[in-house]
Amino acid sequence: ILMNSLCVVFLLFFFVHIQSFVHPGVLVSPTQLAFIKAQVNAQAEPIYGAYLKAVSSTWASHDYRPKGPPSGGIIDCGSYSHPDIGCSDSDSDATAAVTQALLWYITGNSNYSANAIRILNNYATHLKGYNNSNAPLQAAWDCQKWPLAAELIRHTNAGWSDSDINLFSTLLTQVHLPLIHNGSPSNGNWEISMIDAMFGIAVFTEDTTLFDHAATYWKQRIPAYFYYHTDGDKPIPAPRGHPSWYGQSTFDESVDGVAQETCRDFGHTQYGIAGSLHAAETAHIQGLTLYESEKPRLTATMEFHTKYLSGVTVPSTVCGGSVKLHDMPTFEVGYNEYRNRLGVELPNTLNWLEKDVRTMKVPVDQHMMIFETLTHGANA
Repeated sequence: ILMNSLCVVFLLFFFVHIQSFVHPGVLVSPTQLAFIKAQVNAQAEPIYGAYLKAVSSTWASHDYRPKGPPSGGIIDCGSYSHPDIGCSDSDSDATAAVTQALLWYITGNSNYSANAIRILNNYATHLKGYNNSNAPLQAAWDCQKWPLAAELIRHTNAGWSDSDINLFSTLLTQVHLPLIHNGSPSNGNWEISMIDAMFGIAVFTEDTTLFDHAATYWKQRIPAYFYYHTDGDKPIPAPRGHPSWYGQSTFDESVDGVAQETCRDFGHTQYGIAGSLHAAETAHIQGLTLYESEKPRLTATMEFHTKYLSGVTVPSTVCGGSVKLHDMPTFEVGYNEYRNRLGVELPNTLNWLEKDVRTMKVPVDQHMMIFETLTHGANA
């Protein structure tokens, strides 16, 4: 009887979970949105300062006009965006859509919502596909932003019509999703962006099968991308492909948190970190405990990388003693979860946020890091 009862409880929980989505539910929850608005109204830092940066940014302009997609509707992106035919433009336009959607919610100014809707509709109408070697990656980067903007507009009474919403849903599922659904055997940041993008599409379209697929891929890729000493004396093999660790040869407790691309450069590595944390945040909003499942690994990687970003001497056991550093506006989402919600002390990460990220004039990378201090600089 007890076993039958437990089965019933499990099935009921599973049914409830997959049948109902929280909206807005991509990266920023309804509770967090209300908190952000209250913090801005109270001029509370660090969120208020980040809000002022967003308002004064190019992407918040009241006369912002979409730059893309290219005539013909095909975004053509080669390696390192060479060629760049519509790639940077789509990054900029999607960043603007997110920024304007956030500012619409915070201020209630309909100029922002109208701009966001104009951008979303423009791409839904004119974007036909992607081409060249970076096509899957660009599609993933774009969908780390499009579903976020679309969720904010669709579920905040912004006046986006049902027909336009349906057209945009078709764009996500027929143009973007086929390019990212099966992941990537390339460097891990590619698949992590794809996973984050799939979570966003799944929430916006209420696709439970895709949501579960994204969660499975996250659980496979994250432990293979970030090393933790419980893995043993070598990293967990990648679930797809055989990406290089770029010369990293020491694998023990002293390098907990080192990532597959750390010895490549800290820029691509931070794409992987941001994408991992953003995906986990969307999953958290929808009731999934991905954060908790990899807490030691992800907190280690945050502390590991922010330590060296802050100028600590790199030992010979890390990339032979030499790394390529890049300052990028991230770590807020993970810090908010692990420190503000779960109480984990992350001194290196906090130091980096206060010293660098929160002092950046324009804390945006356009791929997936968009005013993180505004959205997650403190917790509701």
